[in-house]
Amino acid sequence: MKSLYSIIIVTKNNETTIKYTLKSTLLLAKNFDVELVVMDGNSTDRTISIVKHFVEVNKSYYASLKILRDPGTSLSLARHLGFKNSEGEVTIFLDGDTPFTSSFKYYLESELKGYDLITPVFEIVALDRATEIFNEFMKVAMDVAHIQRYSFINVESFKNQSFHPQAARIYRREVLERIGGYPLSSKFFCEDRLATAIAVRLGFRHKFSWKLKLLKIDEPSYIIYWKKHFRYGLGIHRDLSNLGKQLLKGYILLRRLNHINVVLPVFSLIYAFIQYRLSKNLRKAVDVALMKYFIDTAMLLGDLAGFLIPKSNERN
Repeated sequence: MKSLYSIIIVTKNNETTIKYTLKSTLLLAKNFDVELVVMDGNSTDRTISIVKHFVEVNKSYYASLKILRDPGTSLSLARHLGFKNSEGEVTIFLDGDTPFTSSFKYYLESELKGYDLITPVFEIVALDRATEIFNEFMKVAMDVAHIQRYSFINVESFKNQSFHPQAARIYRREVLERIGGYPLSSKFFCEDRLATAIAVRLGFRHKFSWKLKLLKIDEPSYIIYWKKHFRYGLGIHRDLSNLGKQLLKGYILLRRLNHINVVLPVFSLIYAFIQYRLSKNLRKAVDVALMKYFIDTAMLLGDLAGFLIPKSNERN
C-alpha cells in the first residue's frame, strides 16, 4: 500500500506564484496517494480564487483536499493548524512561492529510507539581477553550511547541536506528533530550523538532501532582500519565545558573528573565494561577496533595532 503524503501549503497574498506551487503538487499526486491542505492567511488578493479553481479542476488526483483559513499572523501557527488537519504518514510543508521540482517524484521515497525528517535544497528562480545573484549566494551559503566538502573543518562535531540545524520541510508524522504539532516558539524567524532542532534533540534522524530540490520564487529587487533580512535580524527579538532563543542559541550566535563582516568583510572574501572556486567567474565572485555584505548589513541593523526599539512600540 502506498504511503499517504500530506502536502501542506501555507500561503498569503501569493496570487503571482500560488498557481505554480499548486501545479507542482501534481508531480506527487499523479504517482502517490496524496492529500492537499491549503492554509490561507486571510489573503486580500486573488490567491483563494486561484486555489479554488485549481482544486475544482484537479480534485480527482487527490485522496483528500482541504482549503482552510488561518489568522495570517504566523507561519508557525499556519503550519501547526495545517498539520492538525492532515492525516498523512509523511508531511511536506510548502510556502505559496515554493514549487516542487520533478526530483520529488523520483527521489522522495528513497531519501526517506532510514530518516525521519529531511531538508531539501532550494534554488531561487532568477527573475532579475538581484534574484540571480541571490541564487548564487545561496549555493555558496549551502557549501559553507556543509563545509566538510572542502575539508577545512569537520562539522560532524556539530551533529545534534543547535549550531547548524537545517530547515527541514519533510517530516514523518510521528515526529510532529511527538513534538505536539508544529512548534509555536517562533512566528517567522527560523521557524523551520526551530522545528528541526527540537526533533533532532528528541533523537529523530535528520538528513540534508542534495537530491530533493524545491524552487523559491522570490519577489525581484534588492529592496525586497533588504526588507527580508532586516526582518530576520529583528525577528531574533520579535519572533522567538524564550524557549526558541534557547534552542537556537548556537545558530543565533553564528548569525551574530556575521555582523563582523560589516566592519571587516572577511566573510565576504571567503564567499568570493568559494564562488570563484565553483564557477571560475570573477564577476560572480564579486557579486556574491557584495550580496553577503548587503545581507549582513541588513541583519545587523535589524538586530540593533530589536535591541533599541521597545517591543511595545512595534506594530504587528
